Amino acid sequence: MPSDTQDTLESLYQHIQAVILSRQHPVTGLFPASTSINNHGNYTDAWVRDNVYSIQAVWALSLAYKRASDTDKRAHELEFACIKMMRGLLFAMMRQSHKVEAFKHSLDPKDALHAKYDTKTGLEAVADDAWGHLQVDATSFYLLMMAQMTKAGSKLIFSRDEFNFIQNLIYYISRTYRTPDYGIWERGNKVNNGKEEINASSVGMAKAAMEAMDGLNLFGDEGPEWAVVHSFADAVARAGSVLQSLLPKESRSKEVDSAILSIIGFPAFAVNDEKLTRRTRHEILNKLGGEYGCKRFLLDGHQSALEDKNRIHYEYDELINFEHIESEWPLFFTYLYIDRLFARDWENANYYRHKIETLMIEKDGHKLLPELYYVPKESILAEKEKPGSQRRLPNDNLPLVWAQSLYLVGKMLDEELINTDDLDPLGLHKIQHRKHKTTTSMVILVQNDRVKQKLMDAGCLCQTLEEIAPLKAITAEQLVETYQHLGESTSLGLTGRPNRALNSLATSQAFSINNEHYLCLSWIQNEDKDYRKIDPDLFQAHIRNELTSLADHWYYQANAVFTILIDESMSEMSNSHELFEFIRLLQKRENDAYRVIPQSAKNAFKSGNRRVITMKPNDSLQLGIQLSHHERSWPLADDDQYFSLDQEHATTDALLAQLSETPSLNQAVHCLTLLGERKALMNTLPNSTPATTAYKVLHKVYLQTLISENWRAARQLYALLITPTTDLATYIADITVRQRFLVIGETPDTEIEISLPLHQDDILEAMKKASSSAVSLVLCHELIAIAGTLIRTQPDFFSGIRTIRIHNLVMLCARYFNQDDSAPLYDTLAEVSPSALYSAFEHVLKQKHDEFAHVSTSLRYHHTTDAQGSLNDIDWFDWRSEQGMITKLPDSLLLQFWESLSHVNTIVFGDLQSNTRLDCKRALNSMTPGEDTFALLVEGLTSDIHPSWYKSLIFECLYAFIQFCQQHKNCQFEQEVNLPILVSQAAMDYARQYLAEHPEEDAISTAVDDFAQITPSKANQFLRWAVSKLHSHQHQHSSSK
Repeated sequence: MPSDTQDTLESLYQHIQAVILSRQHPVTGLFPASTSINNHGNYTDAWVRDNVYSIQAVWALSLAYKRASDTDKRAHELEFACIKMMRGLLFAMMRQSHKVEAFKHSLDPKDALHAKYDTKTGLEAVADDAWGHLQVDATSFYLLMMAQMTKAGSKLIFSRDEFNFIQNLIYYISRTYRTPDYGIWERGNKVNNGKEEINASSVGMAKAAMEAMDGLNLFGDEGPEWAVVHSFADAVARAGSVLQSLLPKESRSKEVDSAILSIIGFPAFAVNDEKLTRRTRHEILNKLGGEYGCKRFLLDGHQSALEDKNRIHYEYDELINFEHIESEWPLFFTYLYIDRLFARDWENANYYRHKIETLMIEKDGHKLLPELYYVPKESILAEKEKPGSQRRLPNDNLPLVWAQSLYLVGKMLDEELINTDDLDPLGLHKIQHRKHKTTTSMVILVQNDRVKQKLMDAGCLCQTLEEIAPLKAITAEQLVETYQHLGESTSLGLTGRPNRALNSLATSQAFSINNEHYLCLSWIQNEDKDYRKIDPDLFQAHIRNELTSLADHWYYQANAVFTILIDESMSEMSNSHELFEFIRLLQKRENDAYRVIPQSAKNAFKSGNRRVITMKPNDSLQLGIQLSHHERSWPLADDDQYFSLDQEHATTDALLAQLSETPSLNQAVHCLTLLGERKALMNTLPNSTPATTAYKVLHKVYLQTLISENWRAARQLYALLITPTTDLATYIADITVRQRFLVIGETPDTEIEISLPLHQDDILEAMKKASSSAVSLVLCHELIAIAGTLIRTQPDFFSGIRTIRIHNLVMLCARYFNQDDSAPLYDTLAEVSPSALYSAFEHVLKQKHDEFAHVSTSLRYHHTTDAQGSLNDIDWFDWRSEQGMITKLPDSLLLQFWESLSHVNTIVFGDLQSNTRLDCKRALNSMTPGEDTFALLVEGLTSDIHPSWYKSLIFECLYAFIQFCQQHKNCQFEQEVNLPILVSQAAMDYARQYLAEHPEEDAISTAVDDFAQITPSKANQFLRWAVSKLHSHQHQHSSSK
């Protein structure tokens, strides 16, 4: 090797030995976060996150020696120091395998792996409840580093039990997208009150770890097939989608956080949207950047001179004290330094290197990076008056090894001792912003030859289940059951994957299970009896959604294999020909929206991404689709017949007898409903041969309702069959993890608010409590599923919506089908097909999205909407009623509202009896304008305003107030601003003007109602006038005192 390279490596080696490796414990291999014990705490424990960051420089130097033809064999010494640490953490975590087993089912913070361990023993350092242990980013970063080291050739895993533990860690992190944790700063909410949050930095690190581990053999390229890790691409996709919805925010209480630098660049490279990556980096630099590093987040009081050292939490009102004096961390310049080197942006890389090196402090001959720089107490007032003007001082924690290590990684990259492929052998940085072109092999299976002939007549390629032998088809439920055995370890007390749904990316693969070959039906064809699955139009919509999802999120090199089964029931539906034509166009590649190729099952298996699952012989399942025969229908009369039997008061035996007497469909449905209420469906019909239970009749009649497309009857009967499903839990998770509330219930007394993902049993129980009838229960289930689907496929429709109220959507969808408001809501919706209801829901959301954008733009630029032809004929009272049912609080409006808070002390949104007063000073002291906590505060203050048209007027009044504050920058309202009173005054002003022009009419008694019928632009004029008069009155009153 050249002498200058040798000298550089020697210098780095001596520095890393002295600063990093000298701290490694000789027995456990663990590193203390610091040797410092000071008034901010004891840093001598081994934090998982800090340990993995500490060895980054050691690992990078070992790679540098390998590249330089290491003659001193130092590469091995350094590599094994890293391996010793990784295995030290492995042993520490494996001692807590019972926690992994518990947490993967419960997601309860008390079941979490510990965030730090005793450096000398690897045992617990603090109790379960004495620390915010749930820090999924730390566990995920450990897995990511294991994947990178394994790909580079290091051997970290030595046994099957160790492999099974790592597989279970994948299950442990796979639901990070819906798991609030304490995050990288170990505090959850920024006031450090112990409330966990969903953190973007945790979600991003988990996404990267799952993607990096997926398909990796932990025993190396030549390892056994059972040592291949199974991640689940659906979990990766969900994490990516949630990340997309969170960024550039970190969490509900932190509108931006420098921790996100770790996921938009090295080491995670987790954000695929390049524009979002740039926007997030800009937000961090713009709001948190400083001369000494970056602040962690806004209003962060950690180690500032004003922080009370005697308590760990903050009071909300004191957060404003830390504005502009938040500590600045050189650590974040190291992320930016490496990030710019990966981007080959040499100019900015040099800038950050220079900044880092000027912040270093020399100690014992080594230049070291302190943990942070703070504003000394005597400089606080001057710094607040002119942010960035005062000299800051380093704290006592020198060095922060995490930061020192990353700086050294950047230096080795910068001086070309290693390259980016050395640091990222998995190539995550190469694929981060590269759009993968997905090819989907489409396999159409049919139940029997009769169905096959129908599809062939329609021009579709298909195969029966018999024709694909020896291949078999399995259902998504059977695949879920198979995965329940993957990762089992009796000695560690670990089971396999929890019983949770697998979605399109997981089912669209080829499987070798104990040397048998299988294709899996799409998850949209699970085995429940859901009436929606048989609607060809809705099935077609779901196919479109699934193909789009595969195109957007598939990251494997091999093809996706999308397999569906057409059974006899679906083939007999009246509109099945439209589904067949859609399939034909896909197979002929005449639909340009999707890269689909038609393939036989055999060829699709060969070209698809293959999963190998090996289980113990006694674990083998009876896999393969068990198709029911096309049963004979139950004899029913064509018309309602006269029965002397009073069904409501009839005995159970009489109801059972009536089912045997050829009832009409309506009578049979009523009988079965009553038997269900009496829990008598397993009773046998009298004189039936062979013995027939009412439950069997239920299935036969239910199938007849589907084929005859009697959707009301089908929904009534489905209420007797409905069971808790993982699908429903998934839909609710998709809604709540995007920071939306879901409200079910038909009246304020029965409303139930869901703000977090729930177990399917709890969801069904809540729906039963909130529903007034069997049909409303089923429709609630259906509408939640539609909302959960559309929030993934059409996220723009939900922009600005913080609360999704199912009953309001019922009303809007009912209006779509029937303008008669007196018609029973649920009766209207019960009659329509699932596909029609799906389309109505989508139409309603799109219409409200478009209308809001149009009208808000008109108000913003003071255009009058009266002259615009498309809006001339709108019933503005109805428009406000509908707008009030779907309240939008876009970020732009919230930012404008925030800026107006300094002009007033109190704003009242509702009547004086309700809790709708906004303390503006408290909000300004404890929040920042972009955080979701502020949006949720406004949402909470306005959620109970009724009726909906009046709620819309309140928001129009709020906007008028904002406009006044924007136009009068120095205005101040001395007393409260009461929005309901302002609406009333504006309505009276309008009524007086109207009365002057129409003296014969009584406009005063109905002033507010009439006011709700004028255009938004005209209402805006009167509302701004009311605000102006209020300000003048308060100003005059104040001056006269």
